[in-house]
Amino acid sequence: MKLKNVPEKDYVEESHGPVYSFFSSFGTYILNIMSANLMFVIFNIPMAFVAFLATVYFLPQLNSLFLPENFVAAMEKVGIAGNELNNAIGSEAVYQLYYLIVLFIAMFLLGTTLFCIGPFQCGFSRIYRNMYRNEGVFFFSDFKDGMVNNLKQSLWAMGISLVTTSLILFSIVFYSRMNNSVGTAISAMFVFLFLVFILIQNMVYQMIVSVDLPLKKIYMNAILFFLLKVVPCFGLIIAELLVLVVIPVLLFSTFTFFGYAIAVFIYLTLSFGFCQYMMAYFTGQMINKYIVTKLESSEESESEDESDDDDDDDESDEDNDEEEDEESDDSDSDDASDA
Repeated sequence: MKLKNVPEKDYVEESHGPVYSFFSSFGTYILNIMSANLMFVIFNIPMAFVAFLATVYFLPQLNSLFLPENFVAAMEKVGIAGNELNNAIGSEAVYQLYYLIVLFIAMFLLGTTLFCIGPFQCGFSRIYRNMYRNEGVFFFSDFKDGMVNNLKQSLWAMGISLVTTSLILFSIVFYSRMNNSVGTAISAMFVFLFLVFILIQNMVYQMIVSVDLPLKKIYMNAILFFLLKVVPCFGLIIAELLVLVVIPVLLFSTFTFFGYAIAVFIYLTLSFGFCQYMMAYFTGQMINKYIVTKLESSEESESEDESDDDDDDDESDEDNDEEEDEESDDSDSDDASDA
């Protein structure tokens, strides 16, 4: 079969939707993303420990069932664990199950950047920014530049994230203990705010390395981005839940060493990088559409105004020259008449 040569003037680049474009970009940079994922896990070990402690503290506050001893008793009551022959072994397995649940929640808090070390996250965001811009990735130098150049803002963003997340979780616990419809409604509202804040915080780190704005305006723009794209944003949250929680839980529920190994491998090499690059790619599109495009259009209008002013100046100069010529002609004619 012969292929026809398409003339350059007739060539039209094939356009694709955002989902196809994202996965195409993800496949192109998958090794860099896996490297960033592994570095994220290593550098955020202290924050993973903090997320684990926060989960251990807040879960029992939400429901006393999540106290370890109550959890074991409930599992034994429904017959999932413990019997007359191997009660000790069954209880030990239930304790392991309890701390696995805690681990999955802690990994979700870590992967959504609610609990992470801000300067390191700006370094990773700089790498992701260069990926979706196709500017070329110089892994360690990009990481260093993103971390050093945005140190102050990233530390403030990390502090805001930790404080806001803690306040929202305390509010959920407080109103859920009211045991009435009002308390349930308010706690549900704070759960909604918790999900919204996950999206906003992910956008913030990407915007820090992408636009030169004060942190207050960055948060305001992130809120506006969410309001403009509410449905896609919650689609991203569902995707993060699937990657960070549901898939690992299903792998661990196989109760085989092979399933455990795959789950650990995914956490170490892919889960966090996939979710963060997904959010970075989405935020980059929003920045290009609502910030960069407007800046370019305003610059073009300013340049057009300047060119118009220059044209007006040229015209006025020409008019002045013509008037001077006319005046000189008149003076010459007056001199001639006097002679």
